[in-house]
Amino acid sequence: MKINLNVSTENEGTDSPWWFIIDPKQNIRCDPHVAAGQVTGPFFSRVEAQERLDATRYNYGRNAVVYCASGYHSFQYKQACRDGVEK
Repeated sequence: MKINLNVSTENEGTDSPWWFIIDPKQNIRCDPHVAAGQVTGPFFSRVEAQERLDATRYNYGRNAVVYCASGYHSFQYKQACRDGVEK
């Protein structure tokens, strides 16, 4: 399967950027299922992620924020980002 995406070039200094909403909650023990439930995404621009957070704020706690991460360690995503750059 091949997917075409428009990934923002406003990448906040990261290579192969992607964004997610993180909604931190108290996690007394390190439980990966709880941690995974605190992440919504991926999004391919900060604007898209922020619009989603703003439009559905009622789904998130008061500490929820949009965070930019790097897809550099995913060879497929990194290569797709590089291949998609307009020359």
